[in-house]
Amino acid sequence: MDTIGSTPAPPAPPAPPAAPAPSVPPAGDRQADGRAARLTREQSRANTRERLLSAARSVFARSGFHGASVDEIASEAGFSTGALYSNFDGKEDLFLALMEREIDAYAREISDAVRGARASVTERATGGARQWMAMIEREPELLLLFMEFWAYGVRDTQVRPKVAARFAQMRAVLTGLIVDGVREFDLELALPAEQLAIAIDALADGIARQKLADPEAVPDELMGRVLSLLFSASTRPAGDKDTRSGR
Repeated sequence: MDTIGSTPAPPAPPAPPAAPAPSVPPAGDRQADGRAARLTREQSRANTRERLLSAARSVFARSGFHGASVDEIASEAGFSTGALYSNFDGKEDLFLALMEREIDAYAREISDAVRGARASVTERATGGARQWMAMIEREPELLLLFMEFWAYGVRDTQVRPKVAARFAQMRAVLTGLIVDGVREFDLELALPAEQLAIAIDALADGIARQKLADPEAVPDELMGRVLSLLFSASTRPAGDKDTRSGR
């Protein structure tokens, strides 16, 4: 019972809301997050490697293989030499990786040009030759650099197999293009495709050297003409017994 004249007590303040319990992701989510973190590190490493290769391309083309230094390459890429050595064993390893990347790019360009021609195997050869001449015109420094490194590599028995493996990349691409062409046009070869690829690769290198030394002496269409003659002489319709026997 209330007492007359007494003041009622104020209501108690509401209790603060309870703090939410920390969220703990399921084990599967934590594993997925870990994979994402690892992927991010891999992407970062790949980006660093690509920047170093791009810088190496510029520095090697500007200074040559012997004139370039790892300090100059790392500085051009915006890294320390420690970053370079964490991705490559040194200047030689970096250049070999650069060769592999550039030859892959060249091979794609040549393959696209060859496969873009549909009329005949000689037309395909001419398309590839045109692309090669365009590449000589576009990037003479890089081709000179490859020649410089070839000369360096063949003198060193430790390096020579590595250099040979890079140059074999292009021969393998040429071999594949030749095999595809003779199959598509129902032809036979007078010599193995691998040997014909070696001859074409040697022709391309020789034309490049002549063009770089004396551009006016080498018409742009010369390689295409020679390749047309080479394919005419080294291919025959499949099953042509008279041609195959030499009659």
